[in-house]
Amino acid sequence: MRKKGLFFSTVVIFPLFVITLAVAPTAQAVYPEPGKVIELMHHSSPGGGAGLFVLTCGELLNKTGIVKNKIQVTTHQGGSSAVALNYLLSKGGDPNVVMMWTTAQLNALNRGTTKMKFEEVTWLTTLVEDGNVMIVPYKSPYKTYKDLLADAKSKPKKVSVGINSIGGSEHIMAARIERVAGVKFNITAFEFSPTQLIGGHIDMAFGNTAETSSHVKAKRARVLANMGETRVPYYKDIPTLIEQGTNAAFTQFRGFFGGPNFSPEAVKFWEDAFAKLVKTKEFKEFAKKSDYVVSYKTAAETKAFIQGYNAELIKDAKYIQESK
Repeated sequence: MRKKGLFFSTVVIFPLFVITLAVAPTAQAVYPEPGKVIELMHHSSPGGGAGLFVLTCGELLNKTGIVKNKIQVTTHQGGSSAVALNYLLSKGGDPNVVMMWTTAQLNALNRGTTKMKFEEVTWLTTLVEDGNVMIVPYKSPYKTYKDLLADAKSKPKKVSVGINSIGGSEHIMAARIERVAGVKFNITAFEFSPTQLIGGHIDMAFGNTAETSSHVKAKRARVLANMGETRVPYYKDIPTLIEQGTNAAFTQFRGFFGGPNFSPEAVKFWEDAFAKLVKTKEFKEFAKKSDYVVSYKTAAETKAFIQGYNAELIKDAKYIQESK
């Protein structure tokens, strides 16, 4: 009887052990993985609007403790965002590589000049609206927007305009003026067009407050128009193009996205991180100083918003292509 009892006990215990293994939860990967460096990347020059924005976001995410992992800011310039987007694609959805998005990236994807496709983007957030203004050298003969427009109408391609990248925000602004006002500019891409303007190499450029305010204060540049539908706070005394008779406007947005196959856990992490970031005192001060309007959107809200916003950019891209 003792032997049977021992045998019975062994049989009962073994199946319970098997059941325990079957229902044990699978351990999920922790994101972000401790010790992993996170790369926040952009497509432009370090001193431009994109570079300053990404650098500040990275610094504040670390400084405030929202993101514990070290954040490294990198730039991948070239091909009007194609180099940066192809680099992001090469990372295969690595959740430790996050890229800033703005107009240049959307248009690069629209043009099909990148290996990465529009549908492969993993949207993470929209953070701010970034208003722009039109500037000319302070000693320019163009004292008003109407002066510049009159010269552009009488002498096609005489007025030279600097843009930072093909299909970027500056290119869109110039193209919308051309379409509505019936003029043609001499458009040239530079690494950072406001610098070229101050150097006397071009007649007109576009930039946000962070890029232009120091030049305006030092009387190296003059603002002729606000480029949005409303005036940005810093340049509240400068009328918009619409107010000056040209029914064109453009507002740029800045946010972040990841590559294809970005994990849902990483999407949620960045959604929450950026939601916390825009509520910090430091970010609010940065936004005010830079003349940004905080416009936080979740991943899902950003994806929905992009559909309508990008439809207008596709029209701009078609015009730019046909104008070559």
